[in-house]
Amino acid sequence: MNIPLKYSQDFYVNRLVTEWLAHEKIIVACDLDDTIFPYNESQAKQCEKTIKVLKYAATEGIILIGNTAREPEKLIHSIQDMEDIGLDPESINIMPESWMLDIGRSGKIYANIYLDDRGGLVQALNHLSTATQKVKEIREQIKLNTKL
Repeated sequence: MNIPLKYSQDFYVNRLVTEWLAHEKIIVACDLDDTIFPYNESQAKQCEKTIKVLKYAATEGIILIGNTAREPEKLIHSIQDMEDIGLDPESINIMPESWMLDIGRSGKIYANIYLDDRGGLVQALNHLSTATQKVKEIREQIKLNTKL
């Protein structure tokens, strides 16, 4: 019987950490408008928090995919828009060309976590932030043990 390691009491954090450690990176699908770009000014602070968490997670390795319902004429500039705020997206609305598996190619983008203002954004950001911290701690501990 394969008993999974427990990194957190929260199932979703534990799942993220397990996948992150197993694959070195996780895939984050992130909506754009009202998630990282304030479409409604009331969302500006939440967008700032999302960007901060994404940058923090990137320090431990993520594949960032923009996942948006933007109109085609606005979609053209989406990657540049993300780069302009310090994010490094692999693609927008499609799996990256470097992705070697068939999953995520038939409609729904595959990701380990989805960030969207219309889908539990605050909870997802908390899960991602906590998982990033756990992965950072575990990797630092592994480095220390390897040096001994």
